[in-house]
Amino acid sequence: MKKILVPFDFTAPSENALDLATQISERDGSAEIVLFHVIEHPSEGRLKTIGGSSSDPLANLYIAKMIEQTDLKLRKVITNVLSKVTVNSKIIVGNPYLSLANEVSHQDVNLVVMGTAGMEDLENLFLSSNAEKVVRNAQCPVITIKDKIDIKKIKNIVFASNFDEVKTGLVDYVKKIQEFYGAQLKIVKINTPANFTDTRNDMAQMKEFVRVNILDNYTLDIHNFNNEEDGIVDFAEYVGADVIMLGTHQRKGISHFFNRSVAEDVVNSSKCPVITVQLDA
Repeated sequence: MKKILVPFDFTAPSENALDLATQISERDGSAEIVLFHVIEHPSEGRLKTIGGSSSDPLANLYIAKMIEQTDLKLRKVITNVLSKVTVNSKIIVGNPYLSLANEVSHQDVNLVVMGTAGMEDLENLFLSSNAEKVVRNAQCPVITIKDKIDIKKIKNIVFASNFDEVKTGLVDYVKKIQEFYGAQLKIVKINTPANFTDTRNDMAQMKEFVRVNILDNYTLDIHNFNNEEDGIVDFAEYVGADVIMLGTHQRKGISHFFNRSVAEDVVNSSKCPVITVQLDA
């Protein structure tokens, strides 16, 4: 792993994301952390890097002052990181989500670690909304986190799927993450009234999935619930999971409106960190 991007807005969830990224980088031994902060332009939505200018002199003064203050604050944050990992910062002027999406797409980002407040926190609804978009569209794995976590205590990882078609890339990443944390996989299928399936066949399908992919240190479960997203969160709480891991599909426009990603809802509802991997990448 070479680069971990941490969207940083000085809130507690973003500070927790930085703490997690630091622990991951320490264990990985080579990853650079980039604190990514976006300043919204007061009168324009265009993307600008540091030094970009506007036709409005007052707006330019405002942006220049904001950049100066933010840079000082980020330097202080970096100084307070009690680790030998490499931490740098980047400030962009523009739309927060578009700026972040551009950074992830064009700067060889290997992992995004992002704080989220959950939909119940109306004050940070903006933070959660952007986390949803990143989870939906990022081509690299994304970890969303609410509360601080010690990765040395990660012992149980829930991996949820319908197991109809689990792509090799996702399975390889699941095995990599399991090894990285030294954790047990809690493999689960959520059975819902709308898509009810036979338990015997489901278990046979899951056992075949484990056999074909040569997994070890795992448990197999089928969890009945009203819907997939709440079922995943409920199962994770029931087994005391430390992390949830999911594959997610890109959905845009009207397709997303009518078929919301399960992963996005899990990200907003889960108390523990959620790792999402783009299946369409």
